[in-house]
Amino acid sequence: MRRKLTIASVVSLCTVPMLLPSQDASAIPVFARKYQTSCYTCHSGFPTRNAFGEAFRNNGYRWPGGEDEDKSKQEQLKLGADGWKKTFPETPWPGEIPGYAPVSLWIRGDLLKFTQETTNPNGTVNTKQLLNNSNGPLGSTTLFFGGTMGDNLSAFGQYNMGATATAATGHLIWAFKPGINVAFGNGFTEWSFGNAISTYTGTFPTQGLGTEFTYTTGDKGGFKLAAGSSQNGNAVATAANSVNDLMYLRAKYKFGGAGLLSGAGGTYGNEFVGLDNHIALGATYVNIKKGVLTTGNYAGETAVYGADVTGNIGNLSLGAAYSRDQDLKLDNYRVDAIYFLYPWMKATMTYANVRSGDKANQPTVAAGVTAHLRANAYLTALYTYQTKERNTPTSVSNPDTFALTAGFCF
Repeated sequence: MRRKLTIASVVSLCTVPMLLPSQDASAIPVFARKYQTSCYTCHSGFPTRNAFGEAFRNNGYRWPGGEDEDKSKQEQLKLGADGWKKTFPETPWPGEIPGYAPVSLWIRGDLLKFTQETTNPNGTVNTKQLLNNSNGPLGSTTLFFGGTMGDNLSAFGQYNMGATATAATGHLIWAFKPGINVAFGNGFTEWSFGNAISTYTGTFPTQGLGTEFTYTTGDKGGFKLAAGSSQNGNAVATAANSVNDLMYLRAKYKFGGAGLLSGAGGTYGNEFVGLDNHIALGATYVNIKKGVLTTGNYAGETAVYGADVTGNIGNLSLGAAYSRDQDLKLDNYRVDAIYFLYPWMKATMTYANVRSGDKANQPTVAAGVTAHLRANAYLTALYTYQTKERNTPTSVSNPDTFALTAGFCF
Protein backbone atom coordinates (compact mmCIF):
# COMPACT_ATOMS: atom_id res chain seq x y z
CA MET A 1 0.00 0.00 0.00
CA ARG A 2 1.38 3.42 -0.92
CA ARG A 3 1.49 6.21 1.64
CA LYS A 4 1.76 9.95 1.25
CA LEU A 5 4.97 11.49 2.53
CA THR A 6 4.34 14.06 5.24
CA ILE A 7 6.58 15.31 8.03
CA ALA A 8 4.43 13.35 10.46
CA SER A 9 4.74 10.16 8.46
CA VAL A 10 8.51 10.56 8.26
CA VAL A 11 8.66 10.74 12.03
CA SER A 12 6.60 7.55 12.17
CA LEU A 13 9.49 5.70 10.54
CA CYS A 14 11.03 5.62 14.00
CA THR A 15 8.26 3.40 15.28
CA VAL A 16 7.37 1.26 12.24
CA PRO A 17 7.78 -2.42 13.23
CA MET A 18 10.74 -3.92 11.36
CA LEU A 19 11.54 -7.52 10.58
CA LEU A 20 14.78 -6.78 12.40
CA PRO A 21 15.37 -3.95 14.88
CA SER A 22 15.42 -0.60 13.09
CA GLN A 23 18.20 1.54 11.42
CA ASP A 24 25.48 7.04 2.91
CA ALA A 25 25.50 9.79 5.33
CA SER A 26 23.98 13.04 6.48
CA ALA A 27 22.02 11.70 9.42
CA ILE A 28 24.90 10.14 11.29
CA PRO A 29 24.29 8.83 14.85
CA VAL A 30 25.05 12.35 16.10
CA PHE A 31 21.77 13.49 14.56
CA ALA A 32 19.90 10.32 15.54
CA ARG A 33 20.73 11.15 19.16
CA LYS A 34 19.80 14.81 18.74
CA TYR A 35 16.29 14.01 17.48
CA GLN A 36 15.93 10.68 19.33
CA THR A 37 15.00 8.99 16.07
CA SER A 38 15.94 5.91 14.07
CA CYS A 39 18.63 6.04 11.41
CA TYR A 40 15.86 4.93 9.02
CA THR A 41 14.39 8.42 9.24
CA CYS A 42 17.16 9.71 6.96
CA HIS A 43 18.65 6.51 5.53
CA SER A 44 17.45 3.54 3.55
CA GLY A 45 20.21 1.70 5.37
CA PHE A 46 23.32 3.62 6.45
CA PRO A 47 25.06 5.34 4.73
CA THR A 48 22.57 5.69 1.86
CA ARG A 49 20.27 8.70 2.25
CA ASN A 50 16.56 8.49 1.53
CA ALA A 51 14.25 11.33 0.47
CA PHE A 52 13.99 12.87 3.93
CA GLY A 53 17.75 12.56 4.42
CA GLU A 54 18.30 14.58 1.25
CA ALA A 55 15.96 17.31 2.50
CA PHE A 56 17.70 17.30 5.90
CA ARG A 57 21.03 17.86 4.17
CA ASN A 58 19.60 20.52 1.83
CA ASN A 59 18.42 22.44 4.92
CA GLY A 60 21.97 22.66 6.24
CA TYR A 61 21.64 19.57 8.47
CA ARG A 62 18.46 20.86 10.08
CA TRP A 63 14.96 19.40 10.33
CA PRO A 64 12.96 20.62 7.30
CA GLY A 65 10.09 23.05 7.61
CA GLY A 66 11.78 25.27 10.20
CA GLU A 67 11.00 22.71 12.92
CA ASP A 68 14.55 21.97 14.05
CA GLU A 69 14.15 23.40 17.55
CA ASP A 70 10.77 21.70 18.03
CA LYS A 71 12.00 18.29 16.86
CA SER A 72 15.26 18.33 18.80
CA LYS A 73 15.11 16.16 21.91
CA GLN A 74 18.48 17.29 23.25
CA GLU A 75 18.94 20.81 24.52
CA GLN A 76 21.43 23.08 22.79
CA LEU A 77 23.83 24.94 25.08
CA LYS A 78 23.05 28.65 24.74
CA LEU A 79 26.02 30.98 24.29
CA GLY A 80 24.59 34.30 25.27
CA ALA A 81 21.08 35.69 25.75
CA ASP A 82 18.53 35.99 22.95
CA GLY A 83 18.15 39.65 23.87
CA TRP A 84 21.67 40.27 22.58
CA LYS A 85 20.26 40.11 19.05
CA LYS A 86 18.47 43.40 19.71
CA THR A 87 21.54 45.11 21.15
CA PHE A 88 24.04 43.88 18.54
CA PRO A 89 26.69 45.20 17.72
CA GLU A 90 27.01 46.63 21.21
CA THR A 91 26.84 43.01 22.44
CA PRO A 92 28.07 39.78 20.83
CA TRP A 93 25.62 37.92 18.63
CA PRO A 94 24.29 34.98 20.67
CA GLY A 95 24.96 31.43 19.56
CA GLU A 96 24.66 27.85 20.69
CA ILE A 97 26.53 24.58 20.53
CA PRO A 98 25.24 21.00 20.75
CA GLY A 99 24.43 19.96 24.30
CA TYR A 100 25.85 16.52 23.51
CA ALA A 101 29.06 15.09 22.09
CA PRO A 102 28.73 15.93 18.37
CA VAL A 103 30.79 12.95 17.18
CA SER A 104 30.07 9.46 15.88
CA LEU A 105 32.16 6.48 14.80
CA TRP A 106 31.77 4.31 11.71
CA ILE A 107 33.88 1.14 11.89
CA ARG A 108 34.15 -1.34 9.05
CA GLY A 109 36.42 -3.87 7.39
CA ASP A 110 36.66 -7.20 5.62
CA LEU A 111 35.72 -10.46 7.28
CA LEU A 112 36.85 -12.38 4.21
CA LYS A 113 38.62 -11.33 1.00
CA PHE A 114 39.29 -13.35 -2.16
CA THR A 115 41.55 -12.00 -4.89
CA GLN A 116 42.11 -13.85 -8.14
CA GLU A 117 45.71 -14.29 -9.31
CA THR A 118 47.05 -11.70 -11.74
CA THR A 119 49.27 -12.39 -14.73
CA ASN A 120 51.84 -10.50 -16.74
CA PRO A 121 51.39 -9.99 -20.50
CA ASN A 122 53.60 -13.04 -21.16
CA GLY A 123 51.27 -15.22 -19.09
CA THR A 124 53.44 -15.60 -16.01
CA VAL A 125 51.88 -15.11 -12.58
CA ASN A 126 52.29 -11.62 -11.16
CA THR A 127 50.47 -12.17 -7.84
CA LYS A 128 49.07 -15.44 -6.55
CA GLN A 129 45.46 -16.11 -5.73
CA LEU A 130 44.66 -15.00 -2.18
CA LEU A 131 42.00 -15.87 0.38
CA ASN A 132 42.46 -14.07 3.68
CA ASN A 133 40.87 -11.80 6.26
CA SER A 134 42.35 -8.68 4.67
CA ASN A 135 42.26 -5.80 7.18
CA GLY A 136 39.72 -7.46 9.49
CA PRO A 137 36.35 -6.15 10.72
CA LEU A 138 37.98 -3.19 12.49
CA GLY A 139 40.23 -2.25 9.60
CA SER A 140 38.90 1.24 8.95
CA THR A 141 37.35 3.84 11.22
CA THR A 142 35.69 7.13 10.34
CA LEU A 143 35.10 9.80 12.96
CA PHE A 144 32.05 11.85 11.97
CA PHE A 145 31.27 15.25 13.43
CA GLY A 146 28.22 17.40 12.89
CA GLY A 147 25.90 19.89 14.49
CA THR A 148 24.31 23.32 14.39
CA MET A 149 25.59 26.53 15.97
CA GLY A 150 22.68 28.94 16.07
CA ASP A 151 20.09 29.71 13.42
CA ASN A 152 22.41 29.92 10.41
CA LEU A 153 25.68 28.10 11.03
CA SER A 154 26.25 24.33 10.91
CA ALA A 155 29.08 21.90 10.27
CA PHE A 156 29.48 18.37 8.98
CA GLY A 157 32.57 16.29 8.28
CA GLN A 158 34.62 13.19 8.81
CA TYR A 159 38.15 12.04 9.54
CA ASN A 160 39.18 8.65 8.21
CA MET A 161 41.52 6.60 10.35
CA GLY A 162 43.18 3.37 9.29
CA ALA A 163 46.57 2.00 8.37
CA THR A 164 47.06 5.33 6.59
CA ALA A 165 45.15 8.24 8.10
CA THR A 166 43.66 10.76 5.68
CA ALA A 167 42.94 14.44 6.05
CA ALA A 168 39.60 15.61 7.35
CA THR A 169 36.74 16.00 4.90
CA GLY A 170 34.06 18.45 5.87
CA HIS A 171 32.56 21.88 5.56
CA LEU A 172 30.98 24.79 7.37
CA ILE A 173 27.58 25.90 6.10
CA TRP A 174 25.97 29.31 6.36
CA ALA A 175 22.22 29.15 5.65
CA PHE A 176 20.84 32.48 4.46
CA LYS A 177 17.38 30.92 4.50
CA PRO A 178 16.04 27.38 4.00
CA GLY A 179 17.38 26.15 0.68
CA ILE A 180 19.98 28.89 0.14
CA ASN A 181 23.37 27.88 1.54
CA VAL A 182 27.03 28.65 1.09
CA ALA A 183 29.60 26.12 2.29
CA PHE A 184 33.34 26.34 2.89
CA GLY A 185 35.64 23.32 2.94
CA ASN A 186 35.38 20.11 0.92
CA GLY A 187 33.29 16.94 0.69
CA PHE A 188 30.39 19.09 -0.47
CA THR A 189 26.80 17.95 -0.74
CA GLU A 190 26.75 16.90 -4.38
CA TRP A 191 30.14 15.19 -4.28
CA SER A 192 30.16 13.28 -1.01
CA PHE A 193 29.27 9.65 -0.39
CA GLY A 194 25.84 8.54 0.75
CA ASN A 195 23.94 9.09 -2.47
CA ALA A 196 21.41 6.33 -3.11
CA ILE A 197 22.75 5.90 -6.63
CA SER A 198 26.43 6.86 -7.11
CA THR A 199 25.99 7.89 -10.72
CA TYR A 200 28.18 10.94 -11.19
CA THR A 201 30.57 11.36 -8.26
CA GLY A 202 33.08 8.89 -9.72
CA THR A 203 33.10 10.30 -13.25
CA PHE A 204 34.62 13.71 -12.52
CA PRO A 205 37.97 14.99 -11.20
CA THR A 206 38.42 15.12 -7.44
CA GLN A 207 37.65 18.41 -5.72
CA GLY A 208 39.91 20.14 -3.26
CA LEU A 209 39.21 22.79 -0.66
CA GLY A 210 36.87 25.47 -1.87
CA THR A 211 33.48 27.17 -1.70
CA GLU A 212 30.07 25.97 -2.85
CA PHE A 213 26.75 27.77 -3.23
CA THR A 214 23.50 25.77 -3.36
CA TYR A 215 19.94 26.75 -4.10
CA THR A 216 17.21 24.18 -3.44
CA THR A 217 13.45 24.43 -3.78
CA GLY A 218 10.56 21.98 -3.80
CA ASP A 219 7.64 21.06 -1.54
CA LYS A 220 7.17 18.10 -3.90
CA GLY A 221 9.96 17.05 -6.25
CA GLY A 222 11.94 20.21 -6.88
CA PHE A 223 15.10 21.77 -8.26
CA LYS A 224 18.65 22.06 -6.94
CA LEU A 225 21.54 24.11 -8.29
CA ALA A 226 25.10 23.78 -7.00
CA ALA A 227 27.97 26.01 -8.11
CA GLY A 228 31.47 25.93 -6.72
CA SER A 229 35.13 26.72 -7.07
CA SER A 230 37.97 24.75 -5.53
CA GLN A 231 41.64 23.99 -5.49
CA ASN A 232 42.96 21.03 -7.44
CA GLY A 233 42.02 18.06 -5.30
CA ASN A 234 44.82 15.94 -6.76
CA ALA A 235 47.69 18.39 -6.37
CA VAL A 236 50.61 17.24 -4.24
CA ALA A 237 51.90 20.71 -3.36
CA THR A 238 48.92 22.51 -1.84
CA ALA A 239 50.86 25.79 -1.69
CA ALA A 240 50.75 25.91 -5.49
CA ASN A 241 46.98 25.57 -5.59
CA SER A 242 44.58 28.34 -6.57
CA VAL A 243 40.98 28.88 -5.47
CA ASN A 244 39.75 28.55 -9.07
CA ASP A 245 41.67 25.46 -10.19
CA LEU A 246 38.36 23.63 -10.63
CA MET A 247 35.04 25.39 -11.18
CA TYR A 248 31.80 23.48 -11.51
CA LEU A 249 28.08 23.78 -11.99
CA ARG A 250 25.48 21.08 -11.31
CA ALA A 251 21.71 21.18 -11.77
CA LYS A 252 19.16 18.57 -10.71
CA TYR A 253 15.42 18.45 -11.31
CA LYS A 254 13.26 15.95 -9.45
CA PHE A 255 9.86 14.92 -10.83
CA GLY A 256 7.41 13.73 -8.18
CA GLY A 257 8.34 12.24 -4.85
CA ALA A 258 9.20 14.10 -1.68
CA GLY A 259 10.32 17.69 -1.96
CA LEU A 260 14.06 18.26 -2.15
CA LEU A 261 13.58 20.96 0.47
CA SER A 262 10.51 19.80 2.40
CA GLY A 263 11.22 16.06 2.63
CA ALA A 264 7.46 15.57 2.31
CA GLY A 265 4.68 15.73 -0.26
CA GLY A 266 5.43 12.62 -2.29
CA THR A 267 4.49 8.96 -2.12
CA TYR A 268 6.37 6.12 -0.48
CA GLY A 269 7.44 3.32 -2.78
CA ASN A 270 8.81 1.51 0.27
CA GLU A 271 7.51 3.10 3.46
CA PHE A 272 9.85 1.16 5.76
CA VAL A 273 13.04 2.77 4.47
CA GLY A 274 11.67 6.09 3.18
CA LEU A 275 12.04 5.47 -0.56
CA ASP A 276 9.79 7.79 -2.57
CA ASN A 277 8.57 7.14 -6.11
CA HIS A 278 10.25 9.68 -8.41
CA ILE A 279 12.59 10.33 -11.31
CA ALA A 280 15.39 12.92 -11.31
CA LEU A 281 17.54 14.37 -14.09
CA GLY A 282 20.96 15.91 -13.50
CA ALA A 283 23.67 17.66 -15.50
CA THR A 284 27.21 18.59 -14.43
CA TYR A 285 30.03 20.66 -15.95
CA VAL A 286 33.54 20.91 -14.48
CA ASN A 287 36.05 23.42 -15.85
CA ILE A 288 39.72 22.84 -15.05
CA LYS A 289 42.31 25.58 -15.33
CA LYS A 290 44.78 24.85 -18.13
CA GLY A 291 48.02 23.37 -16.83
CA VAL A 292 46.58 22.32 -13.46
CA LEU A 293 46.31 18.61 -14.27
CA THR A 294 49.74 17.64 -15.56
CA THR A 295 50.18 14.08 -14.26
CA GLY A 296 48.03 11.08 -13.43
CA ASN A 297 44.38 10.76 -14.32
CA TYR A 298 42.95 13.60 -16.41
CA ALA A 299 46.46 14.85 -17.30
CA GLY A 300 46.03 17.67 -19.81
CA GLU A 301 42.25 17.87 -19.38
CA THR A 302 40.45 21.23 -19.12
CA ALA A 303 36.77 20.25 -18.97
CA VAL A 304 34.51 17.30 -18.17
CA TYR A 305 30.74 17.35 -18.70
CA GLY A 306 27.97 14.82 -18.23
CA ALA A 307 24.38 13.95 -17.44
CA ASP A 308 22.60 11.45 -15.21
CA VAL A 309 19.16 10.07 -14.45
CA THR A 310 17.99 8.40 -11.24
CA GLY A 311 14.67 7.15 -9.98
CA ASN A 312 12.76 4.91 -7.63
CA ILE A 313 9.60 2.86 -7.96
CA GLY A 314 8.49 0.62 -5.14
CA ASN A 315 11.48 -1.45 -3.98
CA LEU A 316 13.58 -0.70 -7.08
CA SER A 317 16.06 2.15 -7.51
CA LEU A 318 17.85 2.74 -10.82
CA GLY A 319 20.43 5.18 -12.07
CA ALA A 320 22.63 5.85 -15.08
CA ALA A 321 25.30 8.45 -15.75
CA TYR A 322 27.54 9.50 -18.62
CA SER A 323 30.42 11.95 -18.76
CA ARG A 324 32.96 12.93 -21.42
CA ASP A 325 36.40 14.50 -21.25
CA GLN A 326 36.63 17.50 -23.58
CA ASP A 327 40.34 17.20 -24.44
CA LEU A 328 41.06 13.52 -23.89
CA LYS A 329 37.81 12.54 -25.67
CA LEU A 330 37.17 9.73 -23.19
CA ASP A 331 33.71 8.42 -22.31
CA ASN A 332 32.78 7.39 -18.77
CA TYR A 333 29.54 5.67 -17.86
CA ARG A 334 27.94 3.85 -15.00
CA VAL A 335 24.63 2.03 -14.42
CA ASP A 336 23.34 1.15 -10.95
CA ALA A 337 20.42 -0.94 -9.73
CA ILE A 338 19.24 -1.53 -6.15
CA TYR A 339 16.38 -3.81 -5.15
CA PHE A 340 15.11 -4.23 -1.60
CA LEU A 341 14.39 -7.92 -0.98
CA TYR A 342 13.27 -6.94 2.51
CA PRO A 343 13.32 -3.56 4.26
CA TRP A 344 16.62 -4.64 5.86
CA MET A 345 18.18 -6.43 2.86
CA LYS A 346 19.03 -5.12 -0.59
CA ALA A 347 20.66 -6.52 -3.73
CA THR A 348 22.87 -4.26 -5.84
CA MET A 349 24.26 -4.42 -9.37
CA THR A 350 26.67 -1.97 -11.01
CA TYR A 351 28.13 -1.85 -14.51
CA ALA A 352 30.84 0.77 -14.83
CA ASN A 353 33.40 1.91 -17.36
CA VAL A 354 34.82 4.89 -15.52
CA ARG A 355 38.06 5.70 -17.27
CA SER A 356 38.74 8.83 -15.21
CA GLY A 357 41.26 10.18 -17.68
CA ASP A 358 42.93 6.79 -18.16
CA LYS A 359 42.91 5.67 -21.80
CA ALA A 360 42.69 2.05 -20.64
CA ASN A 361 39.22 0.60 -21.10
CA GLN A 362 38.29 -1.75 -18.23
CA PRO A 363 34.54 -2.20 -17.69
CA THR A 364 33.55 -3.93 -14.46
CA VAL A 365 30.43 -5.62 -13.16
CA ALA A 366 29.81 -5.67 -9.40
CA ALA A 367 27.02 -7.64 -7.73
CA GLY A 368 26.32 -7.53 -4.02
CA VAL A 369 23.92 -8.06 -1.16
CA THR A 370 23.75 -5.94 1.99
CA ALA A 371 21.88 -7.03 5.12
CA HIS A 372 21.32 -4.57 7.96
CA LEU A 373 21.37 -6.86 10.98
CA ARG A 374 20.57 -3.83 13.09
CA ALA A 375 19.81 -0.23 12.24
CA ASN A 376 23.48 0.62 12.72
CA ALA A 377 25.17 -2.68 11.75
CA TYR A 378 25.42 -4.44 8.41
CA LEU A 379 27.07 -7.20 6.36
CA THR A 380 27.89 -6.78 2.67
CA ALA A 381 28.94 -9.46 0.19
CA LEU A 382 30.32 -8.01 -3.05
CA TYR A 383 31.74 -9.75 -6.12
CA THR A 384 33.55 -7.62 -8.73
CA TYR A 385 34.17 -9.07 -12.18
CA GLN A 386 36.66 -7.58 -14.64
CA THR A 387 35.17 -7.92 -18.11
CA LYS A 388 38.61 -7.72 -19.74
CA GLU A 389 41.72 -9.65 -18.77
CA ARG A 390 43.95 -6.57 -18.67
CA ASN A 391 43.72 -2.84 -19.26
CA THR A 392 46.23 -2.71 -22.12
CA PRO A 393 48.37 -5.30 -23.95
CA THR A 394 51.36 -4.31 -21.80
CA SER A 395 49.71 -4.12 -18.38
CA VAL A 396 49.16 -6.61 -15.58
CA SER A 397 45.67 -8.12 -15.54
CA ASN A 398 43.18 -6.80 -13.01
CA PRO A 399 41.85 -9.44 -10.60
CA ASP A 400 38.28 -10.43 -9.92
CA THR A 401 37.53 -10.02 -6.22
CA PHE A 402 35.02 -11.07 -3.59
CA ALA A 403 34.70 -9.38 -0.21
CA LEU A 404 32.55 -10.03 2.83
CA THR A 405 32.50 -6.76 4.75
CA ALA A 406 31.06 -5.82 8.13
CA GLY A 407 30.34 -2.35 9.45
CA PHE A 408 28.67 -0.63 12.37
CA CYS A 409 28.31 2.90 13.68
CA PHE A 410 27.37 4.57 16.94
